[in-house]
Amino acid sequence: LLDDQGVFISESHYLLSLVETLQYDTIYHEHLRYYSLQSLEYLFNMHGLEVIHAKRIPTHGGSIRVYAARKGAYPIQPSVKNILDEELAVDLNNQKLEEFKQKVVLSKLQLHSLLLEIKQQGHRIYGIGAPSRASTLINYVGIDDSILDCVVEVKGSYKTGKYMPGTLIPVIEETALFEEQPEYALLLSWHIAEELMPKLTQKGFKGKYIVPLPVPRIVDIQQ
Repeated sequence: LLDDQGVFISESHYLLSLVETLQYDTIYHEHLRYYSLQSLEYLFNMHGLEVIHAKRIPTHGGSIRVYAARKGAYPIQPSVKNILDEELAVDLNNQKLEEFKQKVVLSKLQLHSLLLEIKQQGHRIYGIGAPSRASTLINYVGIDDSILDCVVEVKGSYKTGKYMPGTLIPVIEETALFEEQPEYALLLSWHIAEELMPKLTQKGFKGKYIVPLPVPRIVDIQQ
């Protein structure tokens, strides 16, 4: 289907970003493949193509956009070697993935412990947003309605009035966050935390934020 001078452009989750920032919550039924540039090169070579340009982009917390063409049709840009060198420096082998697994388990324990400690102090925790990745995080960590009081969604969301998958955590309108002022807000779209926190504070939230990954932390933007 590709013309002799055509360029095929592909964008996908990037394995190196996933490993670097511990984004295990992006792993769910819609996202079954996580490519490195090395694996993409191998795939394209199988079909007579070569990667001529590559770029890391921030989409979904870290993706890769690659440009491929028929072999010899275009010069290969320096960006390809640069990203390949980054991957070789990290050495994405089985040992690295085993280390990733261990960090995921540790992060799970740390987050559950932090949330439990907050609840034992009598504080309320509201989840912010109900993206698909939140279901992975909530169910893997073992967060239920005894820990997370609710999850808030913007007005008009089709998720409002339902529950987070696998739990009895209700999804309600975002206005509750500003009217009820819980002590803590758990950012379920944590990969855009720096963007979300100022917006929510500007809209009137006065509590503290919990950023769950890669290392659980509490942010008090009011100070």
